[in-house]
Amino acid sequence: MPKRLRRCKECGEYTLQRDKCPHCGGDLEVPHPHRFSPEDPYGKYRRKLKKRMWAEKFGPPPGEGD
Repeated sequence: MPKRLRRCKECGEYTLQRDKCPHCGGDLEVPHPHRFSPEDPYGKYRRKLKKRMWAEKFGPPPGEGD
């Protein structure tokens, strides 16, 4: 099983442990970005959701909803 490098959210140190940071005891996160595929089957839905969330927070983009 491959080991993934993890980064502490509190102090920023990197480790291979999975549960807690050995330096400060803080929570760990995987610092790598998610995989990307140009043939993203759910991209259309994600973009639609992002546009809707933007409109709820800031209103419709300029040029739309006039």
